[in-house]
Amino acid sequence: MLFLGSSIELSLKILRKPATFAFMFKSELSANDLGQNVSDRNALYLGIDVGGTEVKLGLIDSDGEILALKQTATSDLVSPENVLAFAIDFARYHCEKNGWQSISAVGLAVPGVLDTRKSIIREVVNLDGWLGVPLKDMLSQRISCPATVVNDANAAAFAEHGVRKLNDRSLAMLTLGTGVGCGLVVDGKPCGGDFGCAGELGHVAIDFSDSALPCGCGSCGHLESYAGAGGVVGRMRVACLAANQQIDSALTPRGIAERAESGDKIAIHIVIETGMYIGRAIGMVGQVINPAVVLLGGAMTFGGEASKVGQLFLQAVRESVQQTTLVQVSGNMQIEFARLGNRAGVIGAAMVARHHLDLSPERTYHTFS
Repeated sequence: MLFLGSSIELSLKILRKPATFAFMFKSELSANDLGQNVSDRNALYLGIDVGGTEVKLGLIDSDGEILALKQTATSDLVSPENVLAFAIDFARYHCEKNGWQSISAVGLAVPGVLDTRKSIIREVVNLDGWLGVPLKDMLSQRISCPATVVNDANAAAFAEHGVRKLNDRSLAMLTLGTGVGCGLVVDGKPCGGDFGCAGELGHVAIDFSDSALPCGCGSCGHLESYAGAGGVVGRMRVACLAANQQIDSALTPRGIAERAESGDKIAIHIVIETGMYIGRAIGMVGQVINPAVVLLGGAMTFGGEASKVGQLFLQAVRESVQQTTLVQVSGNMQIEFARLGNRAGVIGAAMVARHHLDLSPERTYHTFS
């Protein structure tokens, strides 16, 4: 562990400074903001974002603006059949209510390892009944417009990519929470890899020592073991025990951020160390695909842009990247927090569907009569 007194003192000074970073994001997203070719100004897209806890549904217009949004507990729907039926009922209700004639395309964002050739989830946790289901075929049986299935991290990355008007440039978006994921947009296109494993950054090995922490996948030394929520809390407990400090049995990442905010040196160290681990992984991504922008999103950003601790975390990430990559990589790669929050997945699902629609010469629509 890197417990450098000078680094802690510098960090304390940073935390005492007033926050000067404002959260800047327009809720109205224009077509140009989303970097899309507008082929039909009146087109409507259905986005479905399925998570282990929540399902989000959205009707998105050609400008990328959410016209209707609904969230419900995944446990209330359970199966893919129920989720899709619920989504279509949601779309029908709002189309009939508002006089909207049709849906141009549907995008479904799902977690886990997605077989991008067959639109089948091969590996996933906390989503019983979804493994091995031919999701695109199931969608196509229920709707008459084009359907697309995409990994949820890639969907979120694609939405963030559009907001920044990156066009054909590349972006990587790390989703930091219970696990560590990474959505990729390469040369302006969502990238899931041939077998859906592109972006599984949480299972990149960063510690090859005999004392490497075990990972939930069965291996050891993976990034997720150190920078996922459980890993961060575990490292905080170990550090407190080593310093003979008491620690709350119900400690959470938010609690660590609060302790760091109040000047707790151990908590500050854990935040900095987590940033170091994330930076090492970003360095690997930078050396391989050389993205123009890397984003940090999710609950494990220690408050993000609006927080002094979040800014400390971001600084540690950037410094780690600088220390572990070529100058041409770190010097040209922009690292910042994501902007869209928990709306990114549902917007991205719809926009990925639109992206595929723009590549197709044919147009079919799903109407509600």
